[in-house]
Amino acid sequence: MMTTQNRYDEIRAAFFEVLQTLGVEPGKPISNYDIGPPMVMRGFTQDEIVHVLFSLQTRKVIALLPGNRIELLEPAAK
Repeated sequence: MMTTQNRYDEIRAAFFEVLQTLGVEPGKPISNYDIGPPMVMRGFTQDEIVHVLFSLQTRKVIALLPGNRIELLEPAAK
């Protein structure tokens, strides 16, 4: 049985894989619309993705920017 923490970790890992695939680097904002479809294709819901984004913003790993954009504040975790 998958726990909530395991699911969070799975989504977080997939998020960073998508960022790496897209070549995202700290200081270079990217549109949520570039990140969302690959995440949904991996089986994650919009609510799950948003939960992870808010968590990463709280931890100051990313910044959520106007215009549905994200900026990575530190190198992508592996």
